[in-house]
Parts: sequence; C-alpha cells; structure tokens
Amino acid sequence: RRWQTWFPEVIHYYADVDKTRIEIERLIKEGEWDNKEFIKMQEKLLEQLQIKYNPIGNEVILEKVKSNDVKLDKLEEKLDKLEKLEEKLEKLLEIHAK
Repeated sequence: RRWQTWFPEVIHYYADVDKTRIEIERLIKEGEWDNKEFIKMQEKLLEQLQIKYNPIGNEVILEKVKSNDVKLDKLEEKLDKLEKLEEKLEKLLEIHAK
C-alpha cells in the first residue's frame, strides 16, 4: 500500500512548448528521434506540437544523401585525375611545339 502512495501511477511533467518543439526538431534532424521506445508518446507529442514527421521518408532521404556523398567523392577523384592529365597534356603540347 505504501508503494502506491510513494509512486503515483501517472507522473505529469511541465515543459515549454516552443523549447520542446525545438528540441524534438533537433533530435529528428540528428537522427536521434527514432529510438523505438515510447512510440505512442512520441506520436502524441508530434501531434500535439503539430510537427510533421515521416520516419520512412526520412530514412529514404538519409540513404539517398549518403549515396550521393559517395558518388560526389568518386566524381571529385575523377576530376582531380582529369586535371592532372590536362596539365600533362599541356606540357606535352608545349614540348612538341618547340
């Protein structure tokens, strides 16, 4: 019986709406919002704070960004090689012109 009086069944927290919205948006942006815990609470928070969030869409976008980063790195490497080859070609043309 004492246990029930010491620890209430429901604990209420007070939080500033704007600060909470900012923190949730930061967590979503950094990929820390999807922790698979308290899913119902997360859904209610998003609904109450009017935050639009599509976890599947975010994962797809994140994968595409990662894929594009890899492609960009490869293209930068190829561009560096082309620039070096262009310099060598210019030197050869100068030598041949003499």
